[in-house]
Amino acid sequence: MDRFFFVPPEFFLSDGFVEFPPDEANHAFKVLRLHSGAIVSVVDGQGACVKVQVEQCDRKGVRGRIIAMQENPCEPTRKLTIGLALLKQRSRYKMFLEKSVELGVTTILPLITERTESRAWRKDRARQVMIAALKQCGRSRLPELQSPISLNSVLGPDILLADPDAPTPLLTVVHRIRDPVTILIGPEGGFTENERILAQARGATLVRLGPRHLRAETAAICSAAAVMLAG
Repeated sequence: MDRFFFVPPEFFLSDGFVEFPPDEANHAFKVLRLHSGAIVSVVDGQGACVKVQVEQCDRKGVRGRIIAMQENPCEPTRKLTIGLALLKQRSRYKMFLEKSVELGVTTILPLITERTESRAWRKDRARQVMIAALKQCGRSRLPELQSPISLNSVLGPDILLADPDAPTPLLTVVHRIRDPVTILIGPEGGFTENERILAQARGATLVRLGPRHLRAETAAICSAAAVMLAG
């Protein structure tokens, strides 16, 4: 079984070696019990995926030699930004973060809208969730995670706004819209009428995902899947 580790670029050494950061080193030594000679996969979150032969794995740290390298394996051909409003239940936002990484989303944008009830946000925790998903699915680039921002600040032309009552299906526009694709999804209860009017006035397109009303995180995940499957 291949072992994936996340090692930021600053831990890649000029002599062709990689030093694991403390959390990954601890996991490799105490949990996986790797030994000298083991070969593992390491991604830097910026497109590099390398095969590393472990030469040191003990309480002092983990260090290995790069023996092979790939650029951008398992990365999508399209650039997709998903903006999802902050949700009351953190577990639901966690699910969205995980699946966004797996599906190939390139930028994640937490939104603050009129119906946003909770503005609690821990970027460090969200990033850890994304790193775990990155290692699980074998991606090489960690999506850009932006700070929470108001809906009003991101509206504009070429933006797609999810609305269950919109006349235009999402699949009719994803084929012709230019990259990067940006889809915005509201919180529990969706966007308000004022927000929908403002979005259209700014040139955004309202799109529907299907005949059923979906939970916010489900709508975000389905939107990502639709864009990626459309190629």
